[in-house]
Amino acid sequence: RFTELFSAPVAAGGFNLPADRLEQRVVVRTQGEPAPDEPELTPGAARDVVEMVANTGTLAAAHASPAATRGKPAPQTLGHGDVLIAAITSCTNTSNPGVLLAAGLLAKKAVEAGLKVAPHIKTSLAPGSRIVTEYLTRTGLLPYLEKLGFAVAAYGCTTCIGNSGPLPEAVAAAIEREDLVASAVLSGNRNF
Repeated sequence: RFTELFSAPVAAGGFNLPADRLEQRVVVRTQGEPAPDEPELTPGAARDVVEMVANTGTLAAAHASPAATRGKPAPQTLGHGDVLIAAITSCTNTSNPGVLLAAGLLAKKAVEAGLKVAPHIKTSLAPGSRIVTEYLTRTGLLPYLEKLGFAVAAYGCTTCIGNSGPLPEAVAAAIEREDLVASAVLSGNRNF
């Protein structure tokens, strides 16, 4: 199977897609949210709507029609290149407290500025040892990371090696159905 996958053209994996496919967006609604009153006619408008059961937040879409979303939150959209997993991981950061303290300070500034992580992005903090949790707690920075969704998920290897757990079913279904190329952002320095 590896040889088959390794030999397949990169286009089969979603790379080198035509420009019109790169701009494709898919609407993801929270459970029970009403459909927009008017159809989307703007370029890059969603092709399908998916019901999001386990998520309650909304994400305003840059291309959303103001008339279609007037008076109600804009539905979440997913498209090529969207970040769906964000993780602060253990391998590099455990031996470099300055990096984790900087992440905590950045989280503090983000929270103070009213910034939030989009609800469809799966977040985690996986330090290599409990000492990291201790110094983030002592400096008062851990609550800011947690407010952005970066709560301690485990100690040691997690997301980098594929131990992030599944994405919400509606998100995974939208990726598969629309053949989207999404991404994960990790802070680690894996050499495999």
